[in-house]
Amino acid sequence: MVPLLALPLVGLRFAEVMTELARNERLENQAQAARNLAASLHERRELFETGAATVDRRAGTEPLPVELLADVVVDQNASEWLEVPGRALPMRAPDGTIASVLRVRLAAARSQERPGKFFLLVDADDERLVVPEVRDGVRLAGDELVVEYGSDAGAMQTLSVQPVERPGGWMAEIGFDAEPALLRVRITDVDYLGSRRIEGQADSGLLAPVRPFAAPTRRDRRPALWADAVRGLSRASGRVSVFDASGALLAQSGRVSAGPPPADDWQSRLARRLLSATLSLRPERFLDESTPGSTPAIPPLTRALSGVAAQQSERIAIQAGLPVWMLTSAQPLWVGDRVVGALVLEENTGSRLGVAREAIERLALLTAAAMAASALALLAVGSVTVARVVRLRRQAEQAIDSRGRVVGGIRAPRIRDEIGALAESHANVLERLRQHQQYVGNLRARLVHELRTPIMVVRSSLDNLAAEADPQGREAYLARARDGAQRLERIVASMGEASSLEAMLAQSRLESVDLAALLNACAAGYRSAFPAREFAVDCAAGAAPCPVVPEAIVQALDKLVSNAVDFASAGSPVVLSLRRADEADGSAGEHWVFSVRNQGPPLPNAMRDNLFDSMVSIRDHRGGGEAHLGLGLYLVRLVAEFHGGHAFARDVADGVEVGFTVASPSRPD
Repeated sequence: MVPLLALPLVGLRFAEVMTELARNERLENQAQAARNLAASLHERRELFETGAATVDRRAGTEPLPVELLADVVVDQNASEWLEVPGRALPMRAPDGTIASVLRVRLAAARSQERPGKFFLLVDADDERLVVPEVRDGVRLAGDELVVEYGSDAGAMQTLSVQPVERPGGWMAEIGFDAEPALLRVRITDVDYLGSRRIEGQADSGLLAPVRPFAAPTRRDRRPALWADAVRGLSRASGRVSVFDASGALLAQSGRVSAGPPPADDWQSRLARRLLSATLSLRPERFLDESTPGSTPAIPPLTRALSGVAAQQSERIAIQAGLPVWMLTSAQPLWVGDRVVGALVLEENTGSRLGVAREAIERLALLTAAAMAASALALLAVGSVTVARVVRLRRQAEQAIDSRGRVVGGIRAPRIRDEIGALAESHANVLERLRQHQQYVGNLRARLVHELRTPIMVVRSSLDNLAAEADPQGREAYLARARDGAQRLERIVASMGEASSLEAMLAQSRLESVDLAALLNACAAGYRSAFPAREFAVDCAAGAAPCPVVPEAIVQALDKLVSNAVDFASAGSPVVLSLRRADEADGSAGEHWVFSVRNQGPPLPNAMRDNLFDSMVSIRDHRGGGEAHLGLGLYLVRLVAEFHGGHAFARDVADGVEVGFTVASPSRPD
């Protein structure tokens, strides 16, 4: 989910970078257009000079462009100033370096409805407006705005203005009954976190508001000449302004447009809210409203009147996550070797963002819908997963009682995934634990049954031996005691044999052995051990190499042959067989099958399922002699399972076939 949250930030940053590239290209095109327009005004002495001497700007002052608005009211509402470009004041830290803690914009305007009125707007983007206050008799510093105005630099009046807080900053709208000749704005910004230390300061220096179009005189032919020049300037994109050397506005054409207003439907409003929330999450370095080099200390108009071409790109707003810049290009106008004026070309990039804004808003809604769907899907999957894990844990806890006995089970999962596999694994573990508990319980009962008879025989023989005085009677009781002791010894030896086989298998390594040769060697040994019994070998596979533990295979064959010899009919052969497994053996194609067949009575139906369990014997049922502990076939099962196979017993024509399978790593050619 966390990577999904980064997608809007990455997308907005990509769109911002692309917008910056488009801005740079547009700024170059604008500078070229300004040069072309300025070229048409060079050496036009009649446009800039009159019969009277030209009034120079006051030393140390900078011209302040002044807009002409339909009506301005000091209501601390900047709605009428939206399309006024204004001038940026760079904030400086106490050490003199440029500080990015505050962005300030100055704008001046004259009211068209009330001639003579002059208005000044100071608009700042700030984290919080900190108001100066007195606490416990101590004056605490705050954000300050001081405006100086007058007609002479040595006799300026001071006006301390209390700004009004707005979302994301503060503003101050100041009205003057008479237009001042000079202005100066000073701002102090303090830390809002409690220390109230000074973070940044701004000083506009002496500003001279640009004079409006002067009323023509009889000797001034410029208005008629400018009428023709303005027609050529009107073809430019944006607003073109021409100033004389003193900073007076001579001609102006076009307007700075912020573009069409955004749509007011609910989808657009929702998209803008989402984009605003996303912008608030962006790193601080992406929120810097200024571009390096875009807010020089000297405005473009001032530099152009000094004879140097200048450019400026100032970020003034954000529309639908895309930055909006005010682009300004200024070119000096020359007559001979003297600067007689400046041409300023201004453009708001917001006018070109209409289509991009709609696309960004649609993309924001689609991204929000995708993230919401992903979050709901992840929540649903997480809830179902947690519920299944909790249910599995509860079933596992309830399956085992306080004494460690398996009293329940785990239901088969309906969903076949990782948790389903985990449930199956737990169910298999519980089933194996239940089988082990049954094995231990059966082993205890069978041991008690098998050991009770020889112990009673030994005890009764010893008691009778102690009371018997006849030597022949004593010898008979001694023989019975020896038989009982030998039977106890056989039981212990059989159990030790099973334990030794398990230990040997755990420590053994597989060896590649020819199973056919191994079977023939065992058959030769059985003929020597049982000379009265006929043995036959059925091995049509030829060479049969396979990785096994040969000692374990021989031991399993010994147990099978021993049982076959005991149960085979008189005069019938015992057949030892080796073949490749088929479907009847349950593991076709990848296993070898060892089997021993003999003629004799069939297997009892009641013992087919547990014939290979420990302490199970059918010798008493067959009348084949003394009782038997029943560990032989259990050892066969151990050997088969160690080699990746299984043990089996089935009835065949006129007899029984008992054997086991071993896994083969590859099928022979």
